[in-house]
Amino acid sequence: MKITGAVLMFIGAVMLAIFMFADLSMDFGLWITGFLISTLVAVSGTVTLIIYLAKSIKVDKNTKNDFK
Repeated sequence: MKITGAVLMFIGAVMLAIFMFADLSMDFGLWITGFLISTLVAVSGTVTLIIYLAKSIKVDKNTKNDFK
């Protein structure tokens, strides 16, 4: 597994948990900005991992087809 995607996904999940469950006294604009940024970080990590998985599947499929 690519470490960059996993770290981005983890950081995004931690930030989401902080903005969802922590009792922070902040206005709505700051809260929604932090929430959206943390969502984007988590989504970018997920997309990175999906792309890495698709490339791995493609390479694996090509190596199996070479022997036939």
